[in-house]
Amino acid sequence: MNDTGLNARPAPWLGVIADDVTGATDLAGYVARSGSTTIQFFGVPNARTAIPADVDCVIVALKSRSTPPEEAVADSLAAHDWLASIGVERIYVKYCSTFDSTDRGNIGPVLDALAERTGEREVIVCPSAPENGRTVYQGKLFVWGQTLDESPLREHPVNPMRDADLRRLLVAQSRESVGLVPWQVVAGGGTAVAEALATEASAGRRHVVVDALDDADLDSIAEVALTHRLATGSAGLAAAMARKVGLARSGPAPFVVPSGDAVVLSGSCSAATRRQVELFRAQNPSFELDPIRLAEGSQFVDDAVSFVEASPAGSAPLVYSTADPEQVAHAQDVLGVQRAASIVEDALGEVASRLRASGRRHFVIAGGETSGAVVHALGVDSIVIGPEIAPGVPLTVSAGDHPVALVLKSGNFGGERFFTEALGRLRDLTPTPAPMGGTPS
Repeated sequence: MNDTGLNARPAPWLGVIADDVTGATDLAGYVARSGSTTIQFFGVPNARTAIPADVDCVIVALKSRSTPPEEAVADSLAAHDWLASIGVERIYVKYCSTFDSTDRGNIGPVLDALAERTGEREVIVCPSAPENGRTVYQGKLFVWGQTLDESPLREHPVNPMRDADLRRLLVAQSRESVGLVPWQVVAGGGTAVAEALATEASAGRRHVVVDALDDADLDSIAEVALTHRLATGSAGLAAAMARKVGLARSGPAPFVVPSGDAVVLSGSCSAATRRQVELFRAQNPSFELDPIRLAEGSQFVDDAVSFVEASPAGSAPLVYSTADPEQVAHAQDVLGVQRAASIVEDALGEVASRLRASGRRHFVIAGGETSGAVVHALGVDSIVIGPEIAPGVPLTVSAGDHPVALVLKSGNFGGERFFTEALGRLRDLTPTPAPMGGTPS
């Protein structure tokens, strides 16, 4: 790909393969902010799936962050092949800005496979997301100024990250050699970045970590990424690419959410979500799901559903399994890491499905794995991206008949009052019921 090929735009200018649901919506919000009409699919669509003619960015959200590497590779290649079938020529692999993975993968194996499939010789690796405090310097990942291995994010319950050196992390997973474009080069602009990438590729280093400290750095990297068939990173670089494309429209299209009551479902155990749950439950009805009690059969989904349905009219009850690290560790010791997570995800998914059947239409969900489970339980295949509530967290509405409004929040995102803010935005965008005999306002 020798030019950006953006003028005619016969096909979406970007196809994204994301390794989890909230990571996909994180990126979607940033890209939509820059004027690109964006649609997100959950899982790889079938060959008969059509996309609207005016779509600029198509995202395929997988659950490949924590699956076996072989499965992650197969799913990612299937997503690539579907995107290619609808005419997409530029692929972006989206992973977490904290590079969540294990020694076996899945980032390295997926990048290896897609580099081969696309023929890309220079694979940019750039997880920087400065707006959310993630930066890369000298190949090391920082979170709000702390190295990743010294930050609270090192204690992820499924993918704990104990090393900040991205080259070392990637070498452990990949068949390819890994290079670096340091910040001192990036500061020289896009041409300097392009020359450095070519030098690394000539030396046999196909995957190249690229430093970035701020949006100006990302803009320089994006200039080069738009000339490549494959680029990879967090939402930060994709947002910079969207800014470069610059599909600014005369104004945002009206975004309306369906009418209905709301519920908040939280499965994330991140520090940010724990604080959000603590503040929200102090002023709202709440029901805690305990994975050990669920496994023992002493606590049932029926209890949670009944609690929500018995809550005061107009309230937005919270159903949560969010817990502190000691409680999480205890549940994992008793049940095993995977079962402790899956039993709660399945329960929250069933709660959501049953509440939808009884009329709930607004779902605020915290946690990437939880969001994936809930979306699957609701039978949602794709969503249209609306305005952002917080950086990386847009409002969305499911496509097709009988839509629902979904707020899919990565565990670490959002301010302390996020749940209240999200519910307020949902109310603001819900049509006001018309008075008897009148017309809607």
